[in-house]
Amino acid sequence: MKRTLLFAVSCLIVSWASAQEKHEIIGTDQLNQYDYFASVNSLEKVKDKDASVLRKLAEGYDMIGNYPNAEACYATICSRADRIPNDHLEYARILMKNQKYADAEAQLKIYSQLNPKDSEMDRFQLLNESLSKYSAQAATIKVQNAAFNTEQADFGPVIYNGKLLFTSSRRKSDVVNRKWLGNRLSFLDLYVADINPSDNNVTNIQPIPSKKVNKKYHEGPVAFSPDGKQAYITRNNYDEKGKDGTRHFSLFVSNLVGETWSEPEPVIFNSNDYSVGHATLSPDGKTLFFASDMPGGKGGVDIYRSRWQDGNWSVPENMASINTSSDEMFPFFHESGVFFFSSEGYPGYGGLDVFIGQYKDDDFRQLRNVGAPFNSSGDDFSVWMNKDGLTGMLSSNRAGGKGNDDLYTFTMEKPFAFARNIRVVAKDEKGNRLPGVLIRVKDISGKELATLTTDADAEATYETSETGAFNLEGTKKDYFESSESVIVTDDSPENLPTDLVLEKDPGFMLLVKVLDKKSSTVLDSVKVTLINNMTGKEEGVFYTNKEGQIKRPIYDKKLNDRVSYNIRLEKKGYLPKGTTYNKELTTPGVYDVSKDLNLSIEKMEVGTDLAKAIDLKPIYFDLAKFNIRPDAAIELDKIVAIMNEFPTMVVELGSHTDCRGTAAKNLELSQKRADASAEYIKSRIKDPWRISGKGYGESKILNGCTCEGPKKQPKYTEAQHAVNRRTEFLVVKI
Repeated sequence: MKRTLLFAVSCLIVSWASAQEKHEIIGTDQLNQYDYFASVNSLEKVKDKDASVLRKLAEGYDMIGNYPNAEACYATICSRADRIPNDHLEYARILMKNQKYADAEAQLKIYSQLNPKDSEMDRFQLLNESLSKYSAQAATIKVQNAAFNTEQADFGPVIYNGKLLFTSSRRKSDVVNRKWLGNRLSFLDLYVADINPSDNNVTNIQPIPSKKVNKKYHEGPVAFSPDGKQAYITRNNYDEKGKDGTRHFSLFVSNLVGETWSEPEPVIFNSNDYSVGHATLSPDGKTLFFASDMPGGKGGVDIYRSRWQDGNWSVPENMASINTSSDEMFPFFHESGVFFFSSEGYPGYGGLDVFIGQYKDDDFRQLRNVGAPFNSSGDDFSVWMNKDGLTGMLSSNRAGGKGNDDLYTFTMEKPFAFARNIRVVAKDEKGNRLPGVLIRVKDISGKELATLTTDADAEATYETSETGAFNLEGTKKDYFESSESVIVTDDSPENLPTDLVLEKDPGFMLLVKVLDKKSSTVLDSVKVTLINNMTGKEEGVFYTNKEGQIKRPIYDKKLNDRVSYNIRLEKKGYLPKGTTYNKELTTPGVYDVSKDLNLSIEKMEVGTDLAKAIDLKPIYFDLAKFNIRPDAAIELDKIVAIMNEFPTMVVELGSHTDCRGTAAKNLELSQKRADASAEYIKSRIKDPWRISGKGYGESKILNGCTCEGPKKQPKYTEAQHAVNRRTEFLVVKI
């Protein structure tokens, strides 16, 4: 368990008490002395386990890797009346280790309700969604178990002068095999091996041949200064125990003198009463980062920083921007500026997860989970990366490994990237650059993030370390306002060039406003296709805004010129509509098409008459005939297009006549015309059964123009009879 790596070596001191209390007291002392196996054995013997005993037992199970039993303990605790809010938080962490992320999210919500003042809980919102995002980010990372792992603990890799150094509990000797109580494994030592850089093949593994380094207790891991002349080693403090009788971890530095390493010396900020370790140095060697549980931190183990000043390291500074109330440890600073660390305080897969951040302007920015397969439901930690920024090693106790902790090699298709520059060039519609354009940068919610102005070269730059959608809104006098969206992802390059085009105001404007036919409410996101009938060219495809409008300038026109446009309206779930707009430009200004034409579109519903919805022209037949004329085919093709666009739509085609002629003849003729029209459509759509034809003759007169009856019927006009001669296309199923 990697959280124990900043714990210590101590002696077991037990206070004795009466029967029921004895096992609890012994188990508690054993837990405090890191003897987790013995602690679990003792606490299991307590018959009447209250919440306090169950918490200690759950911690013991957690530390020895028995996560199912730890989960059972917390499940019991969280069902009791004497539970505390933190129990739900710890329960969630164990559930994540058992890959029960939905259950973990439920427990985190309970914790948030019981402890709403915890400002860190927003990190855990939408946990399952976050895990999917992390995994998608890391799809190009390959991780493989190293062949030289043992059943013991192997972790903490670093390559120095072509040699692999790592920390391991594998036995140095068959004669002496001293074990640590915490995990029943041998004490840690530093090992060195030959490594082939082409295939990571490791041979000749040996303990570091120096009595100055590998001693009685724990040694490792180790980090080297950028110039390779200093080694910073984490190991137990051999000189003195703390006030609690514990021998904590400390950080020691060894200097390379010629070809010999000096006796390791403690750094100035070590203490007998807390642990310090897991060192890494900045690329310039002037800043030392390390992990410690020293007092005054944010909780658990935190990452600290110390600067080289006046020949020594400065007072450590807690890196508050990266630390949480849980554990942050195993920092590694790559020369590219990528900062790795492991944490339990951010949303992850369970246990320690590897995170990265960008160290810039003296602080950390854009922290994020590296994702699977880099991370797992176990502990993932102690990363080392080659200079190429694409290959390296990490440590993990994930399922499927060879031992307690294993070393894994990793390869990536591309390096990690952080801050991006959105580089905007403002232009007019002819491609000429436009200086002095005011650009407002907004996020997806509309919140303004920055205001920029293009310089003499018509350029402006917005730097962001965030991902997501950014909207750029440009304005300039005598030009139409323009906007452009930029999507920034974790895969985006450092520089994102973007053109923002502003069109010169010509004095004429075309306004298209689209409404819902039934409710008369405005419709946004309607696709509007404009075709200039005078040139035959498409002028563009546009989408209505929240006011249901698009505005487009009318170019190359003078007063009293005419314009002609074919306007096609399309929106998902609505019937498409096409119309023609002809207008003489008698005055400068805005020409509202909806004042001259009906621009409403009808939602696709059962009972809709397609003929009315799309303003279909009448389907004409020759006198007393039912063959499909060319002009009728043009209109029927519009129905074909709609039925192909809506492949599940079922339509009844109804043919109607006026009252002239006998009712029987009209019924027969209308049926033949309905059949002919339906057959024409059937031959041009998928699943022809979706349309059927029915003749109604004169049975559904719309305006009372009947020809038969007991009384003499009036003489009707041709226009009145024409109302009844119609073809309907009723939607019976969608």
